[in-house]
Amino acid sequence: MSITRTATLAALILSAGTGAATQVPPLPAPAQTVPMLQEIVATQAFEERVNQYVVLHRLLEGPLPPLRVTRDISEVRATMRELALRIQLVRANAQQGDLITPDVARMFRRRIAACLPADQWAAILADNAEEEEDVRIGPPPALHVNMEWPEQVLFGFVPPQLLATLPRLPVELEYRIIGNALVLWDHHANIIVDFLPGALSVTG
Repeated sequence: MSITRTATLAALILSAGTGAATQVPPLPAPAQTVPMLQEIVATQAFEERVNQYVVLHRLLEGPLPPLRVTRDISEVRATMRELALRIQLVRANAQQGDLITPDVARMFRRRIAACLPADQWAAILADNAEEEEDVRIGPPPALHVNMEWPEQVLFGFVPPQLLATLPRLPVELEYRIIGNALVLWDHHANIIVDFLPGALSVTG
């Protein structure tokens, strides 16, 4: 093979290699990758803890008579109260942050702040507070894990944008808002499973 032909072939190979290299997308910068990994890890940790709670919930709820359609609200409340007592007994040492750990809390706060503008959050919280003041007697209740939903607190509006941005929950649980706290509520037992104080204060 002549020197000229060899040089030409080498140039073509180098040119092809350069073209292929330019087609490979660049790796994301570390500054972008780290928060993404933190979000994934925090979400998985939260979902694992939620699933552990739901397994316990279903084991304790299984032996109870199923709720039936009835106009007797006292019957419904009695069944809910029995389930609540069972969960409270087994989770007697449960504390705030057991499910919403510090890493999960940071993930929640980032998503809460990003899902709606600050002025819309302010309007929603103001409306919820005004409705609560109309029916509440005395100061807002102090929240703690295993407490029943406070009777003097209404079920305030929960924006769909918030529900869409947070990890999905099993059917036994719901996200709720009390004051500026995000609450994880077991609506079968009517108890607070965990909560994040000041979760909505990050919106300004």
